[in-house]
Amino acid sequence: MSKVVEVTDQNFEEEVLGADLPAEVDFWAPWCGPCRMVSPIYDKLSEEYEGRFKFFKLNVDKNQLTSVRYQIMSIPMQMFFADGQKVNEILGAVPESTIRAMIEGVLNDFPTDEVGRLKVILTSWVEHNEQNSEKFKKWREKVKNTEDDPIYNSIFQAAQEMKKVNEKLSQLSIELQEGR
Repeated sequence: MSKVVEVTDQNFEEEVLGADLPAEVDFWAPWCGPCRMVSPIYDKLSEEYEGRFKFFKLNVDKNQLTSVRYQIMSIPMQMFFADGQKVNEILGAVPESTIRAMIEGVLNDFPTDEVGRLKVILTSWVEHNEQNSEKFKKWREKVKNTEDDPIYNSIFQAAQEMKKVNEKLSQLSIELQEGR
């Protein structure tokens, strides 16, 4: 039995954007032949990925607010969501292997297990801090006469501490990935 849930304009935000798992929404219409071709694929995958991924369908004729919000101009359109944000899409009737690869990619980028989610958070945190550290370094090289200003000195000290914290988080992330 299919685990694909029909959503509407009224419950889209709660069901899809508020989902606790990554999700796919099949934007479709009853008159659309290609939509009817891919629908059994989503029925099959909804059972296979139960508990790891959610599957929804939205009739574009009956739910025009959501269709306009996501600029649905052609169907079938499958949009993928994670953490309340659209993360990818597939336009048209595509083979199951293409859909499956998209789902696996979303699960890889947005894991649902605790350790996987922590790895993603730490990796993002470290990358973000490294980018900001590089920007800060370039800014500091351009600015003159900052050594005598107590506020700048405090900022420099905090930046040095952040660098050490970032190095520690990076090391812990590596250890987590190695399974320690």
